[in-house]
Order: sequence, then structure tokens, then C-alpha cells
Amino acid sequence: MAVDYIFADALRHNWPKGLNGIGKPKFENVESWLISGAYIWLVSPSGRAAISIRGAENDWVNGLASEISRFSCAAYESLLDSAPPKAAQRSLGWSLVRHYYATFYSIHAILRIAGKSLNYFPSPMVKRLNQLGGQYLGASPQLNYGLHLLEIDPINSTRLNITPIGGNGGGSHEEMWKLFLKLLRDLENQILLSQGQSQVAQDTINLTKNLREILCSQGNNKGAWTSTIRNAINYRHEYGVWYPYNKPNRQSAEVTAHLSQWSRFFDPSIEFGRNKDHLVDFVDVSTIVTQLMTGALLDISKRSTVNGKSFVDLYPFKLLKQRQIQLKISKA
Repeated sequence: MAVDYIFADALRHNWPKGLNGIGKPKFENVESWLISGAYIWLVSPSGRAAISIRGAENDWVNGLASEISRFSCAAYESLLDSAPPKAAQRSLGWSLVRHYYATFYSIHAILRIAGKSLNYFPSPMVKRLNQLGGQYLGASPQLNYGLHLLEIDPINSTRLNITPIGGNGGGSHEEMWKLFLKLLRDLENQILLSQGQSQVAQDTINLTKNLREILCSQGNNKGAWTSTIRNAINYRHEYGVWYPYNKPNRQSAEVTAHLSQWSRFFDPSIEFGRNKDHLVDFVDVSTIVTQLMTGALLDISKRSTVNGKSFVDLYPFKLLKQRQIQLKISKA
């Protein structure tokens, strides 16, 4: 078994029930399902919400599947044609920004495959939810606009907790990185429990630990290292990747060579931090995270109960097929 398969296998233990049974999603996203009000409000502390999805579990999973499709498609579209033409290989600015967003979107997809949906509630939506909750409970749940984490209660599988995280008005990138770090640690424990001390289990854990370390490097103890690099490139025009370029041709060529590796065979031997050039590590993080997402999507597709018409096949994999991208995925 390969590292990406072991990762997908561990992630499968966190799947929302019925995820592999979704074809074309019923809802456009999680928010549209919430607005429908097709669930039961539960009493919870002010500013938070909890709902019973007993009998509506499939609707929740449909909303998640739609968002998994959307984020994975966005990840792939960010990578397609992202490498600069050979004649302009030093023009790496937008290519690197696109690889950052591929990482960002891939992680959002992975989190949702694990049943953790990070959603921004704008003011009009919050007003509607408070109205719905007030009608049912007799008092408004007093939700505020901003970022919320939606996940099934660990004790009661029919209870969905809606918890505000971060400050009002934003913070989606920082909160996403923190959630991803925690998920990686949880998956490492799951791999130890299910795969023991096998070599491939150790290789997988070493990879995820290495990934966590690079994400927390340069003082980014909450995992936002790639955000730091993206900001330096995008807003301060550092690293010499915008005209007039001051990054040497040889280093630019090395970064460019890594830009298209996301669609190739998974390489578990990547060791972040061994490169003197931070941009090579930056691209390699995007490659590994995208490939981990792809392995998880392939696992859903292979285990689909809807005869090859999984939402994965209908959307992200269809996009790749249309663009004639042949993913070179490791076999179990």
C-alpha cells in the first residue's frame, strides 16, 4: 500500500455517513441547506447553535458533497495551466499565488471529507437563521456574522454543532490552518491504531509530521507558513518573481520544474525544508496537499454506491477528464 492510500484510509474513518452514496448533490452548499430549515433546532448557549439532523442526515451530507466538489474543482482549476511559458519561466508571481490557493481549496475539501465544514455566515444569512431558530425555540439563538465550524457532535451523531470561531468578519485562512493541523494529528493517531508499526504507516506519519513542521516554520505556530509566503509574494512583491526579476535563472527553473508535479505519481520521499529556496518547499506543500485530496476523492469514487456516478466523478474528475489530465495515482 502507498502513503496516499494510507492517508485516504485513515480519513475514511471520519467520513460523514453516506458520503460515498451521493451522486448529484441536492443542495448547492451547506448554507442553502441551513436556510431551508429542514431540521430541528436544539437549545444551546447564546451565540452558538445546535440542530438535530435526525432524519435529515442525508441533506447535511449532500451539502458537504457539494462543497467538496466546489473546493476540489477550484483547487484543480488553480493548478491547470498555472506554470508560466518556457520563455517567461522567471515570471512566477501568479503561478505561486495560484498554487497557494490550490493548497487552500484542497484543505477545505479534505476538512469537509472529514465532516468539518468551515463556513462564513454573512449578515443576511445570520438574520434568517436567527429568525428560524427564534420561531422554533421561542428565542433567537443570537448567531453573529462571521466564520463558523459545523461538525457532528462526537457523542450524539444526530446533533450538528455550529460553533463561531475566530473574530467576526474573517479569519478563514488562519482558522483553516489550525483545523488542518489538528486533523493531521488525529489522522496520525488513527494510522497508528489501524496500521500499527508497518513501514508504510511510518512513512505516512513521517510525511504528515514533516508537513506539519513546515506549516509551522518561521514562527507560524498555527500552521499559516504558506499564507506568510503568499503575502510576501502577492502584497510585498518579495522573492524576485515579478518583473524586473531578480531571481536567478537556475533557481527559477527549479521552481518551475516543481509546478506540474501535482498530477504525477505521489512522492512520499519529499522532505520539506531541505531546500534552500523557500519557494520550492512552498510548491511542494501544494503538490502534496493536492495529491492527498486527490487520493481521498479517488477513495470516495471507488467506494461509491451510485454506480460510477459519484459527485466526485460528476464534477472534479470530470473537469480533469475534460482537460485531458491523466492523474497518476498510487495503487493500494
